[in-house]
Parts: sequence; structure tokens; C-alpha cells
Amino acid sequence: MDNLTDALEKLKLASTDSATDGVESCLDCLLKALANNNTEASVKIQEMGILLLLPTLLSPQSSCTPKVANIIAEVAKNEFMRSPCVAAGLIPPLIQLLHSANQEVLLQTGRALGNICYDSRK
Repeated sequence: MDNLTDALEKLKLASTDSATDGVESCLDCLLKALANNNTEASVKIQEMGILLLLPTLLSPQSSCTPKVANIIAEVAKNEFMRSPCVAAGLIPPLIQLLHSANQEVLLQTGRALGNICYDSRK
């Protein structure tokens, strides 16, 4: 989990610099952590305020966008993370991505929106 904490700290810094290479490697680490222990990694992502950074990383022109949408989809598999995803403002940028021509962006965006909305009456 120390690697995850380091990656989350680096992601905070890299996202302010718009350094795509730094962001990509951090996103890869997040995806790996979510694959290993989704619940624990999701809690850590929420605790460190990473959800609030994700809307700015969901740019249609960014090469990071499919990974960011994948991270959101994985985090939103946890019922307790769905409301924080909505509160972080992830829905509007995800909806904008539905206009993308990139199949991977569409796939991950659909997964993210589906997982966030799963079992929700709102």
C-alpha cells in the first residue's frame, strides 16, 4: 500500500503540472492497486482526495482519459464509492466523453457511468 500512497502523492503533483508521462505511470499504479485490492485502494483514493482531481484528467484529447475512466469504473464497483464519485463531479465530464470516437474511451466511460449509476434510483 506504500506504493499506492506514493503514486497518489505523485499523481497530485503531476496533475497540477500536466505532465502526461508522470500521470500515466501513476494511473498504471492505481489500476494495479485496484486490481489487487479494490476496496482498500478505493478507500485510499477517496481519503487522499484523488476523486476531485479526476474530472480535470478526463479531457477528450488526453491519452490518459481511458485509464482515468477505467479507474473510475473500478472504484465505482464499490457501493460506498458511488456517492463520492457523484460528489466529485465525475458525471458531467464522463457524459461529455460519450461523444468520443475512441472505442476504448467509450468502453471505459460506459463502464464508469454504469457502475456509478448501478442500483441507484436517483
